[in-house]
Amino acid sequence: MISDEAWDDFQAKQQRLEKLKQLLEKTRITGLALGGRLSGNGWSSALGQTYAQLLKRPEITIEQLAPVLRKLDPVFFARGNEGIGEDPSESVAAISSEVRNELKSVETEIKYEGYLRQQQRAMDQMKKSEQRSIPEWFNYRSVSGLSREMQEKLTHVQPRTLAQASRIPGVTPAAVSLVNVYIEIQARRREQATTVGQN
Repeated sequence: MISDEAWDDFQAKQQRLEKLKQLLEKTRITGLALGGRLSGNGWSSALGQTYAQLLKRPEITIEQLAPVLRKLDPVFFARGNEGIGEDPSESVAAISSEVRNELKSVETEIKYEGYLRQQQRAMDQMKKSEQRSIPEWFNYRSVSGLSREMQEKLTHVQPRTLAQASRIPGVTPAAVSLVNVYIEIQARRREQATTVGQN
């Protein structure tokens, strides 16, 4: 649906972003890099850390690192900035909007990497749990924290899996998670009751 040229541009952009991200993750901060503008910001505690680690700090922005990054990767900054001099300390305002947007993309990815990974894990876990069967014996009315309306909907529909339950209009993801937890609880209770009954 998109042209080859647009796809090639997108692929090239992704490669540039990945290359810059790897540069930030691999390059360690040295006393030399902290000279001048960076040393005045109280960043001496960052010595030995990577630029990505520094960027994860809430008070640090990628614009503050731009002068150093221009030295480390001048090709990245050259696009749209042909008229700008070679002095890496030049104002961030002189950076083209295309480069600035790409810098912000990398910054967002690095700053929120932990949250994104956590979200991905939660989504993977949810997908896995959606395949879970809901036993015929399961009692929705015993799920405390589930509204009466939800209990009635689920009891009426009697979904066979958590995925089916999640597609019932008005049934929230939180309700599905609660049902998932209670399936575990009720299954354990039934198992214990069976074990006690056999002894």
